[in-house]
Amino acid sequence: MTKVPKYWNKAKIKLSRKDPVLRKIIKKFNTGFLKTRNDPFFSICRTIVGQQISTKAADSIWLKFEKKCKNKINPKNVLKLSSSSLRNAGLS
Repeated sequence: MTKVPKYWNKAKIKLSRKDPVLRKIIKKFNTGFLKTRNDPFFSICRTIVGQQISTKAADSIWLKFEKKCKNKINPKNVLKLSSSSLRNAGLS
């Protein structure tokens, strides 16, 4: 069984304070946690892309997104991308 990430409870508290919609969701689904493949930022990016459309389309968008980030998904590289660059990758 996978252990709860160290940041999990602190993240739930911060998100609950900042966002009333997330507060309700966190309260309703208080058990369990998200698992990361690599690091939390990479995982949230992958999740956002995966929710865009079908899995096959999401995989295609992900490959374009990775390429625009020079195959290194991290906050610094993502912040360098313009809105139009993200749209060209298939993100809305």
